[in-house]
Amino acid sequence: MINNLQKNLSAQGYLIVKNVLDYNRDLKPVLNDMEFVMDCLIQKHAKKKEIKKILNLDFKKKYSYVSTLKIDDLDQYFNTRLPRDHVKKDSDYFATQSLWNLITNKNILDVVEKILGKEIMSNPVQNTRIKQPEKKLPRESINDGLSGRTPWHQDAAVLNTKGQKLTDMVTVWIPFTKTTKRNGCMITVKKINKMGLLNHISGYKGQVELKNSELLDKMEYIYLEADVGDLILLHKHSIHCSLPNRSNDFRISADLRYNVAGQPSGREPLPNFYVRSKYKKNIKIQNFKQWLMLWEKAKEKCIPRKYAFKYPLPTFKTTKRDLSRLI
Repeated sequence: MINNLQKNLSAQGYLIVKNVLDYNRDLKPVLNDMEFVMDCLIQKHAKKKEIKKILNLDFKKKYSYVSTLKIDDLDQYFNTRLPRDHVKKDSDYFATQSLWNLITNKNILDVVEKILGKEIMSNPVQNTRIKQPEKKLPRESINDGLSGRTPWHQDAAVLNTKGQKLTDMVTVWIPFTKTTKRNGCMITVKKINKMGLLNHISGYKGQVELKNSELLDKMEYIYLEADVGDLILLHKHSIHCSLPNRSNDFRISADLRYNVAGQPSGREPLPNFYVRSKYKKNIKIQNFKQWLMLWEKAKEKCIPRKYAFKYPLPTFKTTKRDLSRLI
């Protein structure tokens, strides 16, 4: 299967590659770092008499408690990029040694190389997500893509105009928990990536959402269920969304992205750097500290701006790129 990855991804728009990662070696360290962030937030925001008790809770109960503390933009503390707007000197983001290890993981890059070739860059369009059962979410978070449902969209649509036109990018979606229909797996439609980039609109709280997405409700879905250790690959034009988490458990994931070297990242000025190359001189970012410094330098550039990065919605001048014209 691995030798046909590029062909199959282009043909279907998605692929599930089994047993690529090891939970204890590759994934658990990221969860441990997330829990450390929770502990810091508890120390800072919880009532003093409750701190000791809450710190002894397990990961899920601890996060559920933290989510009741009404911390402004809580998801940002666990997300691996700067906020989109109003970046400040003390703006938090989730950048840890464990996450660096995941982005540069040899097994992941071996898979990505089969899609993009030997010259690969880490693309800054990336997220880590902790999704509680939907019944525990406040109403305003149900349609938030980080903590709740993600709307129908194409990943190329969140790049800037140059990126939309010029960047060959692949999404590597990584489950930290078994992902099923019940706890909110992604869904897609087979071969729909063949339509290319389509018109989008600004959805809930400005999220990028496919125009006419209600038409997909009548189509046959592919449920992208996956086990821990698997990777889900998405073509940049794959149309996908996530289901609501109707289970009693968490759904935790990361979506990393990579692009062909020499192409725009589509999200300047955030870090875009070589993670694999035939030429050693290209690998200038070689460890976690150097990677973190890239983010801190990016933060300095973003502070004076209203928006850290922009991506104009794919809105072609005619309706020829509307889903309604192409189905």
